Amino acid sequence: MKLKEIIINNFMPYKGEQKVTFPQHETQNIMLLFGDNMRGKTSFLNAIRWVFFGVALARHLRTIPRTNLINIDAAADGDWSMSITIHFSHRGKSYELRRVIDKNNHISKPRKDADFVETIWLSIDGEKISGDLIVYHINQITPEEISRFFLFDGELLQEYENLLIEESEQGEKIKEHIEQALGVPALVHGREELFLLLKKARSIQAKEVKKSDEIIIFAEKQRLLEVTLDSLDKDLKELISQRDSVKIQLNDIEDELKHTDAVQRAKMKLDALSTKQKSIDKQLIELANEQRELLRDLWKDVLSSSVSPILEKLRVTRDTLQQSILNIAILESKLGELRKALNNNVCPTCKQNIHESEKDSISAQIQTLQAEAELSVVNMDDLTALNSKIDKLGTIQSSGEAKRIISVINKQRKLQIQLIGVETKLEELNKEIKGFDTNKIMRQREKRDHLAIQLLRLKKKIEELKHQIDENNKKQGHIAKIIAKSPSFQGQKSSIRVSVYHDLESIFSKGIDHLRDLLRKKVEEYASQAFYELTTEKTYSGLEINQNYGLSILDQAGRVLKERSAGAEQIVALSLIDALNRTARKSGPIVMDTPLGRLDPKHRSNVLRYLPKMAEQVVLLVHEGEIDPERDIPIFADRIGVRYQIKRISATESRIIKSH
Repeated sequence: MKLKEIIINNFMPYKGEQKVTFPQHETQNIMLLFGDNMRGKTSFLNAIRWVFFGVALARHLRTIPRTNLINIDAAADGDWSMSITIHFSHRGKSYELRRVIDKNNHISKPRKDADFVETIWLSIDGEKISGDLIVYHINQITPEEISRFFLFDGELLQEYENLLIEESEQGEKIKEHIEQALGVPALVHGREELFLLLKKARSIQAKEVKKSDEIIIFAEKQRLLEVTLDSLDKDLKELISQRDSVKIQLNDIEDELKHTDAVQRAKMKLDALSTKQKSIDKQLIELANEQRELLRDLWKDVLSSSVSPILEKLRVTRDTLQQSILNIAILESKLGELRKALNNNVCPTCKQNIHESEKDSISAQIQTLQAEAELSVVNMDDLTALNSKIDKLGTIQSSGEAKRIISVINKQRKLQIQLIGVETKLEELNKEIKGFDTNKIMRQREKRDHLAIQLLRLKKKIEELKHQIDENNKKQGHIAKIIAKSPSFQGQKSSIRVSVYHDLESIFSKGIDHLRDLLRKKVEEYASQAFYELTTEKTYSGLEINQNYGLSILDQAGRVLKERSAGAEQIVALSLIDALNRTARKSGPIVMDTPLGRLDPKHRSNVLRYLPKMAEQVVLLVHEGEIDPERDIPIFADRIGVRYQIKRISATESRIIKSH
């Protein structure tokens, strides 16, 4: 298929009728459409998609409603008619395809898709095609399921990174699209049809078995397994429906949240800082309470230095008095012993009788000690008063209140500095999120997380059900073989049908696996060839494909590179696109929206040199940040057939102008 001309009328930013002619020369096969972001590059891509398939896609492959397809200014003027006409050739024949939508006559202002009427015309070599055959003819030229490999944007290139992740949700979805492009579903549908025939044949076989008492027990088992299988199939369809519904909700929320990434980050920072602010406030309150407690006893710390010497003197005086009391007690004890010795005439130490000559000496000692005791008299009231003073002054003791207060003040100062920093950041973040409903955004995040968990659970249940269905089919197959081998049922038509359909289904299953292996090998080969021309690192030995059609880079020793840059990812994705186009059942023009965003200048040069080889026509929808007119155009200027520029008329209107 080769595009000739597209006429756009009131489609998205393109108000009124606008015409674009595609390059026809076989070597000058590149068309450039320059436009800044949000000016209409993706809308141009969607215009081609819509005229062929009646659908325009937003992010995550979401369908754009019809009300959003009509140019907003045209609608405001009361013109609710939108149309796209495309002229193209295919295998020597000329085609004109026109798709139109207009509001229903009884609707004043359309609000939903049903408020519009859609009409489609197709002519081949001037002959008008019947309406019921139009979709058939389009699918013969460019089936919708493979259009994503001819009409794609930078987001799709990034999606291909998921193909490397085995069992990833998005990777599995892209794998399905790839296999559609490569023709695998034809065999898959054939296998599914054979399974339905096999199921019907088993049912007939089981009914015939009921007529035979010999193996009626197997018929009953077969019947129960069929009932169980029907129930499992019903549950599986319900779970798949739930899974798809959750996916749609999840994609919608993720798409919505992507526009508020900065707000979400700011809100999370704000929440964390608010928690920190509360923590600092709490610490400051605790320190203030501690400071008040310390100030209550700070007078002790002030008086402690003056009281300490006085208290020390009082304690010395008390110690002296206490020693005097002890000495008096000792004297009184000695006096008592000496008096007792004189009275009893017995020495208290040796227990011998005291001689008369020694009595005078003892009397003299008694007199001396008595005189000493009289001189050592202590007033107990003085000691009591002294103890009272010591006790009172003893309460005036420092526990380091002053040092502790200084420590508290230092902590307060540090926390106050932190608090000022936190409050400043909070003020900045509050300005950043002003005008956004952050509570709603965070609720959406919670809903997204909940849906993600729900999706995982549904996927697990689906896998479990599929396993149960496989086991059920194995059991039914085993019973069918037993019945077929029964003497009374050998040669029966129902048993022969079961055997034939079972063998055919097995052949189709093996054929599908064999086809997938062949296609993967072919894609790997073509992708490696493209990669070699696109990459600037010529020591790589090629690409290796996995079960998901994900491609890994192999170094000079044939080892898989574990990490690769964003630019390398894009080169690998472009290599895959090229390989799929060369392997796919149908070929056509390639329309790329923003394909070079993550490439360095050298890789960009390689890609620009290689692009003309990827298809008969290549349409690049780019901004000047991707392709610099002075730096990049000379690289492939001889391959450019036509250039266009999207000119901004207003925020809601753009025009496509041919550049010279």
